[in-house]
Amino acid sequence: MLPEQPTGVVTRRGRSVLRIFPSPLPHVMSKMLVAACLLATALLWSNSRILALRTNQNPDKPIVLSGYYVYHGMAAALEEGRLGQLDLNRYRHYLALGNPNAAYKRFSDQGPPEFVDYYSLDIGYSFIVEAARLAFPALPDSHLRALALQLLADAAMVVLVYALFASWDIRLGALAALFYAGNKVFCELVSFAYYYYWDVVLSLAVFALLLLIYRRAVAPALLLGTAGFVLGFGVWVRASWWPIAFFLLGLALLTPALRKQSLWFALIFGLVAAPQVYRSSRARGSLALSSRATWHVALVGLGYYPNPYGLEEKDEAVFRLTRDKYGVPFRMEDYGEHDRAARKEFLSILSRDPGFVLRSFRGRLWESLLGTTATSMAPYPLLPNPLYRLVCLAGFVLMVLAGGERRWLGVAAAGTYLVYVLVTCVFYFVGLAYDNVSQVALLVLFMGGLGSAPGAASRLARRWRGARQGSDEPPAPAAASG
Repeated sequence: MLPEQPTGVVTRRGRSVLRIFPSPLPHVMSKMLVAACLLATALLWSNSRILALRTNQNPDKPIVLSGYYVYHGMAAALEEGRLGQLDLNRYRHYLALGNPNAAYKRFSDQGPPEFVDYYSLDIGYSFIVEAARLAFPALPDSHLRALALQLLADAAMVVLVYALFASWDIRLGALAALFYAGNKVFCELVSFAYYYYWDVVLSLAVFALLLLIYRRAVAPALLLGTAGFVLGFGVWVRASWWPIAFFLLGLALLTPALRKQSLWFALIFGLVAAPQVYRSSRARGSLALSSRATWHVALVGLGYYPNPYGLEEKDEAVFRLTRDKYGVPFRMEDYGEHDRAARKEFLSILSRDPGFVLRSFRGRLWESLLGTTATSMAPYPLLPNPLYRLVCLAGFVLMVLAGGERRWLGVAAAGTYLVYVLVTCVFYFVGLAYDNVSQVALLVLFMGGLGSAPGAASRLARRWRGARQGSDEPPAPAAASG
């Protein structure tokens, strides 16, 4: 007879009973592997970022997007208590220098300030630029300060990714940090100053908070409130955070253990997002979640494929169209009138050729889901984007099979990915610039699937053995008849 198996085995909180390796390694060897992986992560992160900066921030011709100067100007205006405003005189004088590395200072010949409210884009990134200006006074007051803050945040994200997955298995955490450091999309986005990279930080912060919330490691109300704050700030940075926030709030409401505390999530999110809604609604004359030029982007998105309407995948083509056809002058601080003309043009094309609009949306959605758009970048060598997404889909299935917090995090990551890609493709497409939220969700599914594979396999094996044992039992004897 086989000896009885002990029952009531207690495992440490937050630890996986199963490991990612099929047979246990000696403790010392396991520690050595983790240390080697972390050393490789540090070397990979530093060298990849240095290479990206040498390529994209050549001192003679650094990559600085035109929109960055607007945000830097709005950050400078915050010093005078002017929220979302831009001094056009100072801005024009700075652009006339033609030197992206020059300090953004006042000029003796610039004349009186000419402050205007800026509504063309969401203004949240100006707060980040101002934080960078305050944090790095030793650097010139230019994009270099914002770039320095991005690199500091990127190093912190390596630590956060490690902590996120090390709670399941320390070796998985070390491997996840290595994969984050080696992700070419993250490396590219962090190498030039703009809000594109900060969606990576916000996404990782949200997923880490969600996992802590599910575990109840700290008071859930506090964590839910913090998640609400992060998402509320997200809608100041980009309007695409609105549908993501609604999805995650719905997920919290559908989770019985979090339903009551979700009030804090909604309350803090609403308090942080409300001023943005008020500002946008005042600018547009009706309820608006953002003052961003949505219909302008939609026309640019239609220009992704060849068309008979003269549309191109360039902002300038749409500005030219609304000027020539509708007589709308260009105002860089407010695209309101231009966006109304763009809406009229979009609806005109939709009424005349709905098939083209539908085909364009379907094509952009399919390419974005597969990561095959014109500007997409594969995050890892020898792993094409379609194959990587297939692996991440398998990771989602494994996380669901593993159950518990892994299933919950998998649903949150997969849902966020689908919501983000779908909403983006309604107006545009997911290329390199916008592959931030989606890339973080894929990383969570990829590493979560790797860490969940042994648990899911063990669970399925137990069910299979239980089913076989049940089928091997002899049938019960028939009851004696009277």
